[in-house]
Amino acid sequence: MKFSTEGLGLAGLDLIPPVVVEIRLDPGEEFFIGEVVDVVFKQIARVLPGRRVSGIATFKDRTVFAKIFYGQGARRNWQREMSGAVSMQRSGVKSPALLGSGATADGEGYAVFYNALTDAKGIAETDTAGIYAVVGLLAQLHGANLLQSDAHLDNFVTSNGQVYAVDVGGLRGGNLLRQQFSNLAILLAQRSPLLDGEVTDLWHHYAKVRDTDSGEYVARMGTAQKMLELVMRQRRLRVRRYLKKTLRECTQFVQRKNWRRNFLCDRQHWPVLQRFMMFPEASFGEGTPLKLGNSATVVRIQLDGESYIVKRYNVKGVVHRIKRWFKRRARNAWCNGHWLGFLGIPTATPVALLESRVGWFVGVCYLVMIDCGQRNLGELLATDASKFPVLAKQTIEILCALCAAGLTHGDLKSTNFVLSEEGVVLIDYDALRYGPHDIDKKRFMANWDDYPVLRQQWLNEMEEMANR
Repeated sequence: MKFSTEGLGLAGLDLIPPVVVEIRLDPGEEFFIGEVVDVVFKQIARVLPGRRVSGIATFKDRTVFAKIFYGQGARRNWQREMSGAVSMQRSGVKSPALLGSGATADGEGYAVFYNALTDAKGIAETDTAGIYAVVGLLAQLHGANLLQSDAHLDNFVTSNGQVYAVDVGGLRGGNLLRQQFSNLAILLAQRSPLLDGEVTDLWHHYAKVRDTDSGEYVARMGTAQKMLELVMRQRRLRVRRYLKKTLRECTQFVQRKNWRRNFLCDRQHWPVLQRFMMFPEASFGEGTPLKLGNSATVVRIQLDGESYIVKRYNVKGVVHRIKRWFKRRARNAWCNGHWLGFLGIPTATPVALLESRVGWFVGVCYLVMIDCGQRNLGELLATDASKFPVLAKQTIEILCALCAAGLTHGDLKSTNFVLSEEGVVLIDYDALRYGPHDIDKKRFMANWDDYPVLRQQWLNEMEEMANR
């Protein structure tokens, strides 16, 4: 389907290949002759609604990676992209070659074309060799006094055994070491807290790459411990920014808000949960009760063949209602669930939040979560002790991840560890916060006071994990 610049903006995220855009090619570039051609997107890599579309495209029998800028600030963003591409090439860092540029036929948008990398793949946070290569490329950028304004692993890809930097629009100048160290910390903060043990070796690798040009200057100006502190600080800032995003309409979430309700929903589950938004009590009433409490009721519901867990936060009276106006427990739980997911800690992911309201004042609320199953850790170990080694490994990894992130769950009952198809997951995260891990460990071990053999096994496993 052929799109004008205005059409790209109106389509938003609903761009389905093939997408055709008429581009007037700038003359004087490698294979460009200044004519208007149809650029056909075969694969959409990313869409920033109202701003940019990028992906693998073809025209005149040539395959390229194309970015088209449109909407408000299109020319400024295009100029930043072109400037960054030139700076990247001058730095000598491996990146896709800039082939040329152009403008949309209607003159309202701008295009940039790069050499398309074959079989390009992202770099997983657990890919040690890939991470070392990425840190090396970032060190080269810093050696050229360049920073990535939003350093993350998606800005790097592998192709034919080589690692390339692919984000140039976010390049900016930065010749101060504190800026460069902070930039590295932002990159390393993208990874799970469980991987922070690798920060020391990665720091030494970074300093070694930098010191090929600057002697031992970089190594003298920083330490691995200071880098680890920077990583933890940047991770907290990332969490704060992400949790703000979970409370508004964005690429990941749909929001429907008026004076009677505020509904936030994961975009993937939006088609299924629209009916729930309109008639929450009807769906809730059809569910299977799991917990009947005064302040909260939990049920399992089925919607279009999908199973969900819904937690309704009840209002017990006038005083309780007033408290809920100031302490929004359901909203905190929504954020906490995404907080755990953002850090890679297995949990029952919240997919929707419905707040009944009258203007600013909030009443009954509903939190919809992925159904992870009914089997909890306590029941499983009580009925089949042979499962202990596998369950203990997965459970202790969750505990270690909480500890590494500086978090306390607040209620580590054995029933709050549920076995899903993917493994053990943590549920009931209403009280999650930053805090000492000793409280969680003490509460977790209290689960096994009546099972001395299991308690000793847990202690042995935790000691072994701590010594690794």
